[in-house]
Amino acid sequence: MNKYNLIIFLLIMPFFCLAQNWELKKNEDGIAVYTRKLNNERYKEIKVLCEFKGTAARLTKILQDVDHHSDWVYNTKESHLVKRKNKDTLTYYSIATLPWPVSNRDFVVQLSFTPDPENKVLKIRAQSVGGLVLDKPGLIRVPYCLGLWTVTTLPANRIKIEYTFSTNPGGAIPAWLVNFTATAGPFNSFKNLKRIMESKKAY
Repeated sequence: MNKYNLIIFLLIMPFFCLAQNWELKKNEDGIAVYTRKLNNERYKEIKVLCEFKGTAARLTKILQDVDHHSDWVYNTKESHLVKRKNKDTLTYYSIATLPWPVSNRDFVVQLSFTPDPENKVLKIRAQSVGGLVLDKPGLIRVPYCLGLWTVTTLPANRIKIEYTFSTNPGGAIPAWLVNFTATAGPFNSFKNLKRIMESKKAY
């Protein structure tokens, strides 16, 4: 390797080392959950791959019905709408319960939907935001979370979902505990979501 090629290699090498490869943690009921460690981050990133019966429009209605997130989102105690910007963007508040002695968390999330009908793809972004809801006694505000959905419409009234999620839960919670339980939350949430998607409940 000549000197020029070595310099180029050293410049681009860090970009290939930002994250480890995805590791499959659970694959059951058509729901695959992966985790990986990002460099310089204490908490693992999560990815979910699955296919459901139903449409992107129905999924959108379920996600936008924030008052009923506790019906399917793992360990959600309550959630409610904070404000709606338009039909494709809203902000909501939610409380997540955690096992004793860890304090419960709350967070404020902006949820936005970007449809691409031509390619039959729906992009969804759920990112924490600050300044809209005051901190509450007994709860620790999650300083950062980001969930990204890519929803692809398939034949025969089915959709494919790729979901990634990363977070910093804040407070004095051990990273090993967050990472140890990283599989249960996404798996159970998507299992519940699948049940609702394929039910006859109106939205």
